Parts: sequence; structure tokens; C-alpha cells
Amino acid sequence: MQAVTVRPGARDSLRVLDIPDVQSSAGQVVVKVLQGGLCGTDAEITRGLYGEAPAGSPYLVLGHENLGLVESAPGGSSLSAGDLVVSTVRRPCPDQCLPCRSGENDMCLTGHYLERGIQGLHGFMSERYVEDPQYVVAVPPGLRPVAVLVEPMTVAQKSLEQTFRIQSRMSWAPRRAAVLGAGPVGILAAAAMRIRGLEVTVASREAERSPRDTLLREAGIGYVSTSSTPISELPARLGDIDLVLEATGAAAVIAPAMSILGRNGVCVLASVTEAGRNGEIDLGAWNRQMVLGNRLIFGTVNAARRHFEAAVKDLAAAEQRLPGWMGRIITRRLPFTEAARALVRDPGDIKTVLDFG
Repeated sequence: MQAVTVRPGARDSLRVLDIPDVQSSAGQVVVKVLQGGLCGTDAEITRGLYGEAPAGSPYLVLGHENLGLVESAPGGSSLSAGDLVVSTVRRPCPDQCLPCRSGENDMCLTGHYLERGIQGLHGFMSERYVEDPQYVVAVPPGLRPVAVLVEPMTVAQKSLEQTFRIQSRMSWAPRRAAVLGAGPVGILAAAAMRIRGLEVTVASREAERSPRDTLLREAGIGYVSTSSTPISELPARLGDIDLVLEATGAAAVIAPAMSILGRNGVCVLASVTEAGRNGEIDLGAWNRQMVLGNRLIFGTVNAARRHFEAAVKDLAAAEQRLPGWMGRIITRRLPFTEAARALVRDPGDIKTVLDFG
């Protein structure tokens, strides 16, 4: 079978290779891959910045955003041949820390976890893969056009779940949220917040009345261009902000993201930034603001099975409210054999998807 592969640590090593077909063991699901989404993590792996091949393999099959059809499933599982499915990404650490033993691999304490297409396990950008049923989530057939967005939508699901859990510290009825960044994660997070009834504004560098602005406003989501309105001015323009989600991947945005948070609010850091990006911050003033305002900041990465299931529900809710809107987040589709070209961003790209047939 064919697969999109890289040699981790080697720059520009992406190749479509013929690799051995998958061999299933008793109790495993065999999945035919339909689509794989590309994101910044995949781009960084192809640049040799990180990534780890499975033990003994000279290559890593890329891809963690996935959509497939079950070809065969073990008896006694909830899955059947023909089911539309997505698979979770992270697997437990060999140390079997408490979160991993509890099925919360996304909260692994050791950092020795494995991740499909990223760290120590082949990803989903091959014509087939095999998996344990506990990591495979069924998707309604009606969501097929957008189901490849389930994995990036899990970022929002985990962020919101944790935010509302944290805020059980008080009587909290959030009204207003700001999402920084209008990439796939930012747009999906904004949509999830709107589904929950929040007034949401996305701030990003693109000009107002750009295609992203238009897309967001059609869903009742506000848009502010940071090219003309600095992030620091958002509270004056929007009012008190109860929830901030940072999804830009730009280190320079972190300090402003924390500074615009209203009293008793929560700031979620959901993007990974490069080390060595230094900036100035008045730590005394920042600490004073955090303490006197009961403000909170937390980081989030990866997701558990329940977040995938919640993402499926929110995609279904969005499709019911605005049929076809989610599909417009996917701005480019290419055959998987053109993966190298797909990683070269076109102006206006939001989400690029590879088709496997």
C-alpha cells in the first residue's frame, strides 16, 4: 500500500512510498483511509524539527487528522464494516502513569506517550491502518463531508470542558469570549463557543471583510483585524472578556492574550510556540492583575476519546444550524500523492485535506 512518509529529523524528506500492507491481530479494527488533514505539526515534522519513527522503522507515516471507513471489526465491538470513523491520536505511556491507566492519555504525567504520526507510532496517511477499537470513534454518515475536522475540533472541546470545570470555583455565566487566531483551531473553537451561547469575536491579522471575516460573520461570530486594532484594545471595543483562547502559534501574542482577560476570567493557551522568542513583560504588574482579578491561565494539548465524541456532536450541531458552513473551512483538497505540494500554503488557505479515495 502507499503512504505519506518522512524521515524524522531530516528536512524535506517527505515521500510517498510503497510500504507493507497492514496486518491485523485479533481484536483490532481495519480502517480504509478516506482523508487526512494537514496542520502546522505536520509541516514542522517535514522540516525536521521533531517527530519520532516507530522503533526499527527508517520512516514515519505522517498524519494525525483522519477520516476512514471500517473494513472489518472484531466481534463484540460497537463497530461494523462500513462505519465512518475517526481515531484518537495519543496512546498510553509504557510507565502506565495514573492518567494513562485511567484512559486520559492526553494528560500523561511522564511524557513517554506515543502519538500516531508524531511520536513513535505511524500515522494515518496510508491507505489502511489497524487500531484497537477503544481508540476508534464512530461518526454519523451525514457528517462525511466535514468529519476530517473532528480531530482539530477536539482542541476546542478539551479547552471548553476544562474551562467550565475550573470555573466551578464560582457562580460563572460567561458572556463574552475572544479567540486569537483565525486558523482552523481558532475558527472551530469560535464555532464551539457560539454553539454554547457565547458572544464570540475572533482577532487575527487578515483584513476585515476578508474571506475569513465573511465566513465568521455568517456564523454570528465577530471579527477584528489586529493589523488595524491592537489586541490590547479589544476590551475597550468589546467589553469585559470572560474567556480568551490563544491559537496563533505566535509567542508575541501570549502577553497581550493574558492582559485582555477580564476579572474572574480564564485564558487558554492552545498553541505551541518556538523557544527563544523573548519579549518584555512587567512581571509585577502582570502578577498584580492576575491576583487581584482572580484570573486564571492554563495550557492544553491533545484530547481524550470523550473530546472526540463531543467534537462529533458539535460538528453535527453546526451542520444543522448552518448547513455547509463547516465545509468551507476546508479550502483545498488534493490527492495524497501531492502531499508535498499540499504543505506549501496558498494565500487564503484555512484547512488543506488529502484525499485517499
